[in-house]
Amino acid sequence: MANDFKEIMAKRSDSELLEIVTKMKDDYQPEAVTAAEIELKNRNLSHEQLEKASVEIKEKEISISEKENVPLSSGQRVLFFLFFWGVIPWGMAGTFKVEGYQRKYKEAWKSMKYGLFTFLGVNGLLFLLLHLIF
Repeated sequence: MANDFKEIMAKRSDSELLEIVTKMKDDYQPEAVTAAEIELKNRNLSHEQLEKASVEIKEKEISISEKENVPLSSGQRVLFFLFFWGVIPWGMAGTFKVEGYQRKYKEAWKSMKYGLFTFLGVNGLLFLLLHLIF
């Protein structure tokens, strides 16, 4: 198994390896972390290369935090409101979550709920109106 981790870690970038041995230690098996540490030592990286890898990690973190707060556009809100039913809008909302767009995910489901309640409310009123007329 250690050989598998060694091969896998050899394919990783410097910033990925640095992230594994520092910030993501708890997310990996101990053998994988050890393989990443060994790979980093074998690469014999200079201070500049380590600094570049650290900057890449910070940029990735900033990108992730920026994605989390991107709002749903007005057009997307309308589409989710109108097409609240079905696999396609549900899948699209799920894709937002997987790609890190947490706010978009929540707003898409909120728009679909409003669409459903509006649909039910309008149909209920029409039913009552028709029942009262006839």
